[in-house]
Amino acid sequence: MRRVFCVLITVFLLFSVVPAVSAETEQVSYCIMPKNSDLVIAEQNADEWRNIAGVTKLPAVLTLCLAFDQGLIDENAEVKVSGNAASIDGPSAYLKKGETIGAKQLIRAAVMISAGDAILALAEHAFGSEDVFLNNIELTMKSAGVDKQLPGCLGTFMTFSCKELIALGAAALESPTFLKYSAEKYAVLEHADGRKTELASANKLLSTLPGCIGLFTGSSKADGYCGIFACKRGETTYLCAVIGAANSKNRFETAAKLFEEAFANYKYYTICDPDEPVIEAYPVEGGDIESIDLYARESCALILKKSGGEPQKRTDLPEILAAPLDPEHAVGSISFCDADGTVLLEAALYPETAVRSNSISALLKRVFEKFLNG
Repeated sequence: MRRVFCVLITVFLLFSVVPAVSAETEQVSYCIMPKNSDLVIAEQNADEWRNIAGVTKLPAVLTLCLAFDQGLIDENAEVKVSGNAASIDGPSAYLKKGETIGAKQLIRAAVMISAGDAILALAEHAFGSEDVFLNNIELTMKSAGVDKQLPGCLGTFMTFSCKELIALGAAALESPTFLKYSAEKYAVLEHADGRKTELASANKLLSTLPGCIGLFTGSSKADGYCGIFACKRGETTYLCAVIGAANSKNRFETAAKLFEEAFANYKYYTICDPDEPVIEAYPVEGGDIESIDLYARESCALILKKSGGEPQKRTDLPEILAAPLDPEHAVGSISFCDADGTVLLEAALYPETAVRSNSISALLKRVFEKFLNG
């Protein structure tokens, strides 16, 4: 079985960024990047650590969603709400001390409106204590490439950069539970005592931006309007972070314009998939089979300016492969170039399986080895 190393390779053509977005204030930070890529399409103050209001709850919510994904929390479980959870300030599911409510309802409230009481109720149910939950949150962040220590489970007053939010957003896109609820616009949470709590997503892009699939928002008077958003059209998914917008309208307009410019000007090309052959039935001589499929060991993709044309493919392989072949040793490479011949990316090619030589000496060697081994 091949070991697969997934690497997304991205390349700019012509210009390094799309035209800057007109923001109401230079204090706004923003960044837009393709999913699982280091390519920055456009940015402003994207590496600056800033307060991000309620978006600090994103790592906690993501950790809970991963627990659902992994079966550590059963969505059909009944959760008893502690006084500690019921007392959390901020966006709330209006939980009462001692009430019992379904885990599925709590995670919906946590993702849709970042309800602090729902987050902590689930955390106590699944992890037993806030300290254990906090340790797991920091592990979640570290696995996403954000190595920070939080002051508490909800991350209150913690600072993040736009690029760190995009890294966390990319991790959230890998969680089926997170994606399911971050795409919901409206829901009703039903309490055992007959009360109902309306859950309305603050992400207006879900209704106004084609392809928007979430993710998470927050705002405060001190920190402004913040959010991390994802939009998918065809094979291409972009993540956009906005921090410190003057108002809700500015936050969404900034993100929407960045998305539209990215989709209008750039195209995503899947070049190599480690699960799919790059070249099929390549000829082999002197072996126990006559042809073999060749694979790359990386997931390779290009995001190119549409005005630059299609990438051109070149292979560096012998006319016929000579046996024996070892799947752990590259037999050649494939590269992709722009219209001027500049190599944009290159990937080594490996045979799908081992190919044994059918020479007389090789056959005699195999017979002798079989005899020795009984």
